[in-house]
Amino acid sequence: MALFTDGSISAPMELQNYESGILSVANTEGIDLAAKLTLARDDVANQVMMFLLRRLTVRDFHWNQRRARGLTDVVVTPALKQWHAHKTLALVFRDAYNNQLNDRYMGKWNEYEALAKASSEVFFQIGVGLVGDPLPKPATPILSTTAGPSPAATYYVAVTWVNRASQEGSPSDIGEITTAAGQQPVVEVVSPPSNAIGWNAYVGQSPDGISIQNTVPLGTSDHWVLSTALRPGTPPGAGQQPNWFFVDHRVIERG
Repeated sequence: MALFTDGSISAPMELQNYESGILSVANTEGIDLAAKLTLARDDVANQVMMFLLRRLTVRDFHWNQRRARGLTDVVVTPALKQWHAHKTLALVFRDAYNNQLNDRYMGKWNEYEALAKASSEVFFQIGVGLVGDPLPKPATPILSTTAGPSPAATYYVAVTWVNRASQEGSPSDIGEITTAAGQQPVVEVVSPPSNAIGWNAYVGQSPDGISIQNTVPLGTSDHWVLSTALRPGTPPGAGQQPNWFFVDHRVIERG
């Protein structure tokens, strides 16, 4: 699962799972869906942070730790993702109503406000999923070429960080490189987090067909070069799972 600070929680197209005509509404009313997704994420972030801080006393050493850490260890669980989608749709229909004063939009606004409230309550009842040693989403890898025996081809590449517990974080955005005949792709990573002990390279010849190419994690200063041909392997995972859930004053261990 992705971490809260890895980027956008949901994409505009995902909102269609809840409201099939949302892209049309946004286009008709001139509403920036990306901006609403960001505003909803900021609102959710504030509520999650307040929830975590309320469960620690001001004198508690962990209170200052939490303020410094922010939400970097919070996992985007399915319940959190649903809350964010409902909140985004409420913001979209609020703007649509204010643009047209259309009662149909008001009904949708009220509906999604109620759904957002209900889904936030479900989320906090399930608990805030936390990771003990969080690995942020990597930047898109740097791609280059070197001399080699491969034919001309296009390669798609994503990378992940690995920590000392052999946990793997969320994959980076996919990079793309086209090589000429006699060239091999080279993959490099940038800005490794302090807790990363290595990284994995996922490469393929289609965005949906990338698979791991290294048998053990590469060092954070190492690069990966295609030797002869791409090897079959597993695709990238979804990221770190929560190690525990914070529910009221209780910590519920996972599993």
